[in-house]
This record gives sequence, structure tokens and C-alpha cells, in this order.
Amino acid sequence: MRDKYLYFGLNAAATQAFDNVDCSGAQTFQLTTGGFQNPIPTGVNFLTNGGAKVTVTAHANHSFGSAYGSPAAGVEVDITAACTIHATNGTITVNTVATDAVNGFTGDASTAANNDFDVTQLKPYDDGDGFLYNSKYLRGVHYQTATTTELHFQGKTGDFGATHDVDTITVTHGSAKFKEFAQELTDVIADDNKVKGMVVVRDDIRDINLTVENASGIASVAQTATAS
Repeated sequence: MRDKYLYFGLNAAATQAFDNVDCSGAQTFQLTTGGFQNPIPTGVNFLTNGGAKVTVTAHANHSFGSAYGSPAAGVEVDITAACTIHATNGTITVNTVATDAVNGFTGDASTAANNDFDVTQLKPYDDGDGFLYNSKYLRGVHYQTATTTELHFQGKTGDFGATHDVDTITVTHGSAKFKEFAQELTDVIADDNKVKGMVVVRDDIRDINLTVENASGIASVAQTATAS
């Protein structure tokens, strides 16, 4: 195998709904472990770096900055550009149009029931969100069931010998598609004309597969580490 890195994004995108938000004062809501992984994402650049998006369901009593045009009632509008996140506690603040005439958003100050927001994860931030393996440490591709194939890698512990760990990535794909998956994998990581550097085998967060055609019907991935 060529010296390429294989990325597996294991967790579906976290999402959290904030309905009936009071927008009569500061427009804020706080991420919790009820929707996001523990620990919750923090850092003032999490949103600006594309870690998540914030959307709101437009209502007739809402005001949008000039960047949004005139969204129709009931349309989901991405207002991430209007939002900031607290450095440590996950509180999101939405800047009003009065504060930011271009990217701002102002909710219904009199009826909280008209203010429904959603926060959706776009990038990994937790340790378990993704794994990256060098293809040169791929030790085997194993047919498990009609819909699952196991990829066995040399364990990340760096140990060698009879007791070293084996990391297993289980790929769920279309029924009886083992051959197609194995062909897609070997074609991509063995051909420098198709891809260089990192290969996304499956990213559950962004719903990205090994190939655009996805002939094997890859649906999800999981990771386990076991003693050899």
C-alpha cells in the first residue's frame, strides 16, 4: 500500500434545537451535553472556523441583515455569521441587526414562540469523532457480513509482538458490496493520480464517502481496539 492517510469520521453530526428563545433582550442560548458531546465545543473561533452552523426558522416578525435578502417565513436561514460563542461555556450570542446591519439577526422580541434556532456540528472536535491511519499500517481487509467489512490496522500504541493492539475499523456498506468496497479502497490509496495525501474513507459528520460514485454504498464506520 502507498503511504497515505485514511480518515474515518465516526460520529454523526451533533445537533441541538433551541425553541422559544426569548429575544426581548440579549439573544443567547447555551450548548449542553443534551445535544453535543461531553465536553461541549468551546473556543471563540469554533463557529468562525466552521465547527458548527447556527440556523433559525424565519418568521414574519424577524429582521435580517442585508446579507440574507428577504427570507420567506418558514425557511431555515443560516445565521452563523451573526453569532459568537463564549470561550469556555458554550453560550452562543446572536448579534442583532442594530449591532450588525449586514450579518445581524433580530428575533421576535414580543413572542418567544416565534424564535426557533438549531445548532449543527460541521467538523470533529471530540477525541472520538474521527481516526486517522497511515495506509502502510493496514494489515488486512476482512469480509465480516454481507453489509460489513473490517479493516485491521497495526495498533496506535506502537507496541510490537504477540500482545500488541489491533485497531479495527468496521465499515457498513451496501449488501453484498464487499468486492466493490475493496476495489474502491485499493484503487484510491494505490493510485497517486486519483488522490494525494489524506483519503476520506467515510465521514459520518459531513456524509462524505470514499468516492463520489460510492458504488459500495458506504453508510457508516465504527472503531474498536482489541488485543491480538
